[in-house]
Amino acid sequence: MNSSDNLSVFESIRQDDRQAFERLFREFYRPLTAYAFRFVRDLPTSENVVQDVYLKLWQNRREIIITTSLEHYLFRSVRNHSLNQLDKAKVRSEYLRQQIVQDTEEEVYSAFYPEIGLMDKIEAAISALPEKRQEIFRMAREEGMKYREIAEKLDISVKTVEAQMTLALRQLREVLKEFHPHLLFFMITGKGIQGLTCQCGRNAIMV
Repeated sequence: MNSSDNLSVFESIRQDDRQAFERLFREFYRPLTAYAFRFVRDLPTSENVVQDVYLKLWQNRREIIITTSLEHYLFRSVRNHSLNQLDKAKVRSEYLRQQIVQDTEEEVYSAFYPEIGLMDKIEAAISALPEKRQEIFRMAREEGMKYREIAEKLDISVKTVEAQMTLALRQLREVLKEFHPHLLFFMITGKGIQGLTCQCGRNAIMV
């Protein structure tokens, strides 16, 4: 999402546009989850943090005033909520001392901004995989099949599937090494996105 679109997108959300909210949810869910994971180091907690941020954005959409950008607001909110989770675990002060103070907010957030065309670059990298490796990768990533199911369907061993997935991920990370590793993990593997529901108001938005 270009920064120039921020005001119009958020204004649509303020006017109860659920489709605009869903688009925002889809576009930033993975990068925000990857960013939260940087703090809490736990996938379910990271997902809960991001869903809470989106839920509060929707519930308070008419009262929220964004003075920077929509992206900055989301990442800052995830950061603050993540730190609150750490605070509950009584480790916030040590984390802040060791790491947070080393970075400016802009430097931290920018590494996780979804780059325009990133998904196209990922798709091109997947398409460049050897044919059989690509087939196995797509069955696992896009169809959500388990390794044993893939092995049975292709009449190969589970170890072969595991080996091909390892090679696929290694090749993709090498081709896409310019991007933040946490962001790539969530973009390439599809972690934390399938079957996700964001509860907003009375109706749930399925993503």
